[in-house]
Amino acid sequence: MNESEQPCLAVSRVAITGEMTIFTARDWRDRLLSAIAAPGDVELDLGMVSEVDAAGIQLLVSLALEARAMDRALRLVAVAERVSEAFEFCRLTDFFREALPAQA
Repeated sequence: MNESEQPCLAVSRVAITGEMTIFTARDWRDRLLSAIAAPGDVELDLGMVSEVDAAGIQLLVSLALEARAMDRALRLVAVAERVSEAFEFCRLTDFFREALPAQA
């Protein structure tokens, strides 16, 4: 599991690589809580997520709700196909619409 966080210009960026599953959600939760605790918006790179399950989706929903409650922006700068499929399956595409990267 690799992760990078770069607070810069009031933005915390977290890149998640590998699995976002019940086996890794606790580690990712701790890193995402640190990012949301830092000042500014949060950019989340999900482009290298290889697998996602209900625990990973729950973590993303919780992060989005926390960002909204704090009046902060959550931007998904890249989204792996597995994550997009999970959003569609769970009918969460509209929920994440503002955070998703713009379509070309």
